[in-house]
Amino acid sequence: MASEMFITGEWGSVAMKLDLCVSNDLGLRILESTTGPGILSCPDPEAAFFNAIQGWLDRHGAMPVILAGMIGSNIGWRDSGYVSCPADAATVADALTTITSRGINIHFSPGLECQNIFGLPDVIRGEEMQVFGWLANQATDSRRIVCLPGRHTKWLVAEGQTIVSFFTAMTGELEDLLLTHGLLGKGVDRSAISHQAFVAGVGLIAKDPTLSLGHALFSTRGRLVLGEHSATEAASFLRGVLIGADVRDSVHAHRERGPITDPLAVLGHGTNAELYLGACDLLGLHSEFIDTTGLAVDGLASLLSTVRSPA
Repeated sequence: MASEMFITGEWGSVAMKLDLCVSNDLGLRILESTTGPGILSCPDPEAAFFNAIQGWLDRHGAMPVILAGMIGSNIGWRDSGYVSCPADAATVADALTTITSRGINIHFSPGLECQNIFGLPDVIRGEEMQVFGWLANQATDSRRIVCLPGRHTKWLVAEGQTIVSFFTAMTGELEDLLLTHGLLGKGVDRSAISHQAFVAGVGLIAKDPTLSLGHALFSTRGRLVLGEHSATEAASFLRGVLIGADVRDSVHAHRERGPITDPLAVLGHGTNAELYLGACDLLGLHSEFIDTTGLAVDGLASLLSTVRSPA
């Protein structure tokens, strides 16, 4: 087939990443990428978007665009709503919101919503594209737990090509709030990561299944005051407690509700993914690391291929 050029975008609250892509007989390639501020720093998303891609348009002409993330929320450029789970990529593609701006067709992917396994409402917007990109290459109908570590860690159940349900753990934000505004951050040095202290924090959670997160957290303060760890170790210990409890409780909650196939899939990159994988090992869980580089582009490209709209 002839080469087709298009633009994909992951545009969240704090960051924008746009990719100029080409699809042909050789497959999908990212030609160039650019980054920018998130929508919270963009009073005019339309202007920010065209400023970022104008060079591509000047060189290559008009082309279709597909965007995911908070750019399609009620505080973004165009509210694209939500699709209810269970949902696969085809379901999401059928619900794209499309506008034409400056002669360019721009498609906004909806988020996903569900009543999670606890019977509580939950939403996801953006991260699901990484999951769809990964699932597109999975030739199995097994039911697996998928973890996407982050400020708001997402725990999903995927079956075949479908996202069945998910819930959100505010682990990263809770860490930041506790260390920035809480007692546990007093006298703590956050400039370095101590692997030994992180392991100790996860170990505290691992050795006693009756120990709740609320009770474990204050041990960060007790150990610091009593000299059992230093100011530079305290933050890593706290992170270990938080991530250890997140992994332990999330996996247990899923397994209590039905059979799950191992390994647990951890989708991510960088330090966060490494720490979650480490916590899984310390808790005796079989986990698999999936590098998310390019996965969201794969997911978005698969949605755009169903549209086939002219630029």
